[in-house]
Amino acid sequence: MLTSYLKTTLRFFHRHKGYASINIIGLALGLACSFFILLWIHDEVSYDRFHEDEDRLYRVMRNSHYAGDIQTIPAITYPLAQVLEDEYPEIENVALISWSTQFSLSRGDQTFREGGHYASPDFFEMFSYPILAGDAATALQAPDQIAVSASVADRYFGSNWRADGIIGQPIRVDNQHDMTVAAVFEDVPTTSSYQFDVMLPLAVYAANPGNDWIYGWGNNGLRLMVRTVPDVDLDALNAKIIDIINVNTNTAPTDINRSDIFLQPYTDIHLHSDFENGVLVGGRIRYVQLFGVVAIFILLIASINFMNLATARSALRAREIGVRKAIGATKGSLVSQFLGESVVMTLVAWLIALAVVVLALPGFNAITGKSISLLALPVWMWALFLGLALLTGLLAGSYPALYLSSFNVVRVLRGRVTAGRGTVSLRQGLVVFQFALSILLIIGTLTVYQQIDYMLNKDLGLDKENVLMVTLEGDMHDQYDTFKQELMQRPGIAGVTASSNNPTRLGQSSTNLDWEGKDPDVNLLFHVLHTNYSFTDVMGIDVVAGRTFSEDYAADGANVVFNQTAIEQMGLEDPVGKSIMMWDDPVTIIGVVKDFHMLSMYSDIAPTVLRLAPGNTSYTLVKTQAGQTQEALASLTALHQQFNPEYPLSYRFLDEAHQASYQSEIRIGRLVNVFAGLAIMIACLGLFGLASFTAVQRSKEIGVRKVLGATVGGVVLLFARDFLKLVAVAFVLAAPVAYVMMDDWLAQFAYRIDMTIAGFLAAGLAALLIAGLTVSYQSLKAALANPVDALKTE
Repeated sequence: MLTSYLKTTLRFFHRHKGYASINIIGLALGLACSFFILLWIHDEVSYDRFHEDEDRLYRVMRNSHYAGDIQTIPAITYPLAQVLEDEYPEIENVALISWSTQFSLSRGDQTFREGGHYASPDFFEMFSYPILAGDAATALQAPDQIAVSASVADRYFGSNWRADGIIGQPIRVDNQHDMTVAAVFEDVPTTSSYQFDVMLPLAVYAANPGNDWIYGWGNNGLRLMVRTVPDVDLDALNAKIIDIINVNTNTAPTDINRSDIFLQPYTDIHLHSDFENGVLVGGRIRYVQLFGVVAIFILLIASINFMNLATARSALRAREIGVRKAIGATKGSLVSQFLGESVVMTLVAWLIALAVVVLALPGFNAITGKSISLLALPVWMWALFLGLALLTGLLAGSYPALYLSSFNVVRVLRGRVTAGRGTVSLRQGLVVFQFALSILLIIGTLTVYQQIDYMLNKDLGLDKENVLMVTLEGDMHDQYDTFKQELMQRPGIAGVTASSNNPTRLGQSSTNLDWEGKDPDVNLLFHVLHTNYSFTDVMGIDVVAGRTFSEDYAADGANVVFNQTAIEQMGLEDPVGKSIMMWDDPVTIIGVVKDFHMLSMYSDIAPTVLRLAPGNTSYTLVKTQAGQTQEALASLTALHQQFNPEYPLSYRFLDEAHQASYQSEIRIGRLVNVFAGLAIMIACLGLFGLASFTAVQRSKEIGVRKVLGATVGGVVLLFARDFLKLVAVAFVLAAPVAYVMMDDWLAQFAYRIDMTIAGFLAAGLAALLIAGLTVSYQSLKAALANPVDALKTE
């Protein structure tokens, strides 16, 4: 019986190659897209799950209350770590970690920059980063020790370091710390929230000049991870630790500036990181859910193709079904046969999809910025992919199997098989549903593209073009003024200044400001940017009142400049010349600058204060002459080598840094583009198949119309009109759903585009145009056919 079914299936595929090819290609594309999405989702949900004690690892978070708003941040105060470890038995150990840092490592004549962190001694014991050499327990104990990745070890000590021995070997850090290698760890997996190649003891950071601020309970500049004892009650522990900072800063629970701490599961960091008013509202998990839905959409579109084409071509199999029933075939056996055909076709498509995945994976990794390897996938992922293919085959073949097996044997053998009204309506409904999904994806793609373009090109209130951010380190701090003067004389240079942060990504903030008339119930958080002279000129920031820092005024070190938002929220009128307190020191407001975006588009412009503090700057900002970037780089390179020969030149274009901060959104946009395009292609394959079959069915009708004088254009319009009506209905149904979905996505941005009717109409017209082009070939072919050939056929 099975052999007979298989032969019948293969014979039918051979006779109807076009039909089989359209279905197989559509299913293969759908399965390949779905598998790529599964690979992406698997990678996303795998973040930080390679640690042995993943269920006991937590990040310490704080809800800081400012001006009626709650900001949830991972920045904590240094003394908190010791309190948690000493006074709470539920916590086994703790690890303090600094923000990401670029270190300059030197050995012999080799000098490179390596990314890493400062961390406390328990870091490698808490986290499962495999140690290849050395001891995890002592790697960060002594202030003259360093832990490096295998890649760094290869770079500085050669590939034979395992045999030659590396522990105790010297290496110089930032041209000021002579350290020895205490451990080598395996390269950090790409699915780790923390990416680093170097780890230094936190004691080195604490000993750096100017870092004594970390010991105060009111300052926040580190991150803290804890490992709890097994089976801890997280809710109960959070209730116990919530007020630790408040108690140690003498802040009452009712005070407006309190900080409430809590533990967040470490495995939630990557996907669950968005908080609003102290409540978790999402994060990248939204994209995981979004692409999961997209995968389902694409498989549904491919399955609908199969259903539509199978039921449309039912008349071609009517006689076969009638004969089988006449010789005793039951409905169950016919259902099994047709489902078997569907599964066979799907398995062929699955094999093609596998080949597509293997060939396209490097490109997929390039688009997503991931390093997915098929060889590293667990067995259950392959089983899931195969199961998904079988499920798709059964889903796609279920209705056609039931429909075909229900034919009346007498009517079939008499040649009276026609599609019922219900069948035609269902087929039309499936086409509408299919294109509604496609239109949803088109609108989503356009919206994501427009929002990303808006974020990248919005006027930031400062000029990010032609600006180089150069790391300010070593002797450059002491020789900055001389370096600046000489650089300004070189070709291609338009301006030079310095700042403590990337001006579009401020990191330092403070609430320790006081002024006359301050509302006691208002606790404002000010972003702080330390600058040097010429900052506003180089960055193109407009001064709206007073002035900015000038070398003509020796006392400007005790002066400050605010942005407009700060002045408005402080409630100051005529602020220039007024004295305020900042960090318990009196300072004078000398100017107000126009608002500029110092954070991402997810956040509103915040109160910001500029201080003249050359000693606290970390970047030299070099404005290049338009069109003279290469000349400016040559000038900068030569002068940097002269002034700072022991450090490699490290620079980045500010506009590129700004774009990189939205890399996640850009990659998501690219993925949406690719999958939307493929979904539309799959839908069009089905539409093409239906149009082809419809042309054959209506060939006599078209022949009669042409004999009676119908024009080619009239026949094409007649043929295409029925399909285009379905697409129009799909747009009407999809548009409101798309609006709700995309408006919800845009709500996460403080600065966003407005969705317009024109944008939706453009999406609808695009769908109509795509559908029209898809059926145009078959409609034109039918319209140009010789009517005699159509009318003389039986």
